[in-house]
Formats: sequence, structure tokens, C-alpha cells
Amino acid sequence: WSKDSVSQKKKFLSSMLKRPLLSLAQNSIDSWQNSEALTNLLQQDLCKLPHCQLLYAINTQGQQISANITRNGVDHTWCGQDLSARPYLNANLPYKGLVLSAAYLSQRSMQPCITAVQAVQQDGQLIGFIAADFHIKDLPSSSGTTLQSMQRQNQRDYLPEPRGHSQIDENINYLIFVLSVLMQEHGIFHCQLHFDSDQCMLYSNNDPYRYQLFNVSELMDPELSLLYPKQSYDSRNTIEKEKIPHIFAQLKALREADDAIYLRSGSLNLINGMVNLTFSSDGTNYVSVDEFINHELAHWFDHHPATQMAVNMENTTPN
Repeated sequence: WSKDSVSQKKKFLSSMLKRPLLSLAQNSIDSWQNSEALTNLLQQDLCKLPHCQLLYAINTQGQQISANITRNGVDHTWCGQDLSARPYLNANLPYKGLVLSAAYLSQRSMQPCITAVQAVQQDGQLIGFIAADFHIKDLPSSSGTTLQSMQRQNQRDYLPEPRGHSQIDENINYLIFVLSVLMQEHGIFHCQLHFDSDQCMLYSNNDPYRYQLFNVSELMDPELSLLYPKQSYDSRNTIEKEKIPHIFAQLKALREADDAIYLRSGSLNLINGMVNLTFSSDGTNYVSVDEFINHELAHWFDHHPATQMAVNMENTTPN
């Protein structure tokens, strides 16, 4: 992206956000001292901010006072974090009105990003800010695009192409066995499956700074384990080795459960104990292994924006 492109997108973003963020700031005043109520309000208003990746509230000391609000849901673990060193808080903040940050690399998504910062005032006194993050690549640059058309596009983004049938899908049961053995007995601590592109990324304890990328035929080669010498299960791993096949089986289930909302990629990291899930619609989830295993499949679809939109459309369709 060039400076001219960013400038155009910022100009459009400012015109798009001025009214909804001002309204949100005014409505948030009564809930400002109540983190739960403030979070609920932000969650309700996220739909008014097309293409917004993340919405949250910050006090005047730079401390986050709400949960992180995304289209995947609410993450309360970020409430209370110190954001005072973030690029958009190092610059001049608005005493009133709206300011857009310079473009920067998001620590959360590792994407070029712009943050819109809206001042929140009570009786003429600044009490904090509403912050909304946007990926630059997702923003249109044409000022002729209307908010209504962006909202329609935003809704279409939740209706992905139907799930295809990849080589990973065709061989998933054998791959679950192979990958489980590699992680249990051959020093692989991180594995990421890309279903749509039929690729798998592996990180080894013996060479943790470089990954190896394999296609399906390479993964099914009986000599694959020769690349990774057999070794004892690493003491740094935080996941019991017996759980590994169950985690891959759950990834398979999420891939196959629905033809519209399905898993595009999934990863497991044994050292930090996290599972990463990227769905066909609306982004990425990071969850602990225990949370991932303990949730039933319905949890992921009942809370997914595309599912909620389908339910809402069904409820509003006349008989």
C-alpha cells in the first residue's frame, strides 16, 4: 500500500466513522465506570462500524477498561492492559472529536492497521477514548462508497463460498495419526494445517526458528519420520501427549460440521498450549487446548456471526 492509498482510505474512514463513533461515545458515558456494561454497549454497536476489526475503550491513563470486541465475540482477558505505549496513544490524542492514527503494524494481527480514536467527554471533561482498529487492506478508498453499501458488503463477507473437498479432507484420518506421532515422539512442537491449500507447516524442537512446509503426498510418505529423529516428549510442552490425537480429531470435526461455516486452517502449539482456528467467515480464534477440547461443536457455530445472521434472517422472514 502506498502513501496515497493510505491517505485516501483515511479520508474515507474519517467520513464514515464520524457520526457512529460520536454517538457511541455519548451513549457510553453512563456506562463508563462499569466495565461489563461498557463492553455490552460496544458489542451492540460494533455492527455500525463496517470493516472494524477490534473495538475497545481506554481511560485517560491509557488503560483498557473494556473487553476486546471483535466479530468473533468478546475477549475479557485484555481488560486492564496498559496501552499507553501503543503508536496511536503516543501521538496527539483528541480532547474532543475523532483522530485517526498513522498506519502501523498491529501486534495482534500483524497487519498494517489504522486506529480511530474518539474522545469521550462528560460535562466538558475528558474521561477517555473509544478506539476502533481497521486493517488498511480491508478499507475502500472511494469516498463515493456509502455506509449502507459497506454494511451490505460486510454482511456478504459473512456468507463464504461453500466448502470444497481438499486432499487433506480425503486423507484426514491418516494425517491425524501421522501428525500425532510426530508431535508425541519426534519433537514437533507446532503444527498448522491449511485445509484449502493442502499444506502443513511443522516446527521442530531441533530447529525452532525455521518451519518446514509439506504437501499431502509428502506428509503421507512413510519416510517422513526420518527427517525428525525420535526423541522423548519435551518437558517444556504444556499439553499431555495423550490429548494430541483428540485435538486433531476436533479440528476434523470443525472442518466437516458445516458446508458454509467451516475451518480453513487450524494449528496446535504444545509449548504455549494454544489452538488457532481460522474459519471460512470472520477471522481467527486463539483458545487454550482445554477450552478447545471442552467446548461442544455447537459452541463455535452458535456464537459465529454468520450463524447469528442466518438466524436473524430466518426470524425476520414473513410467513
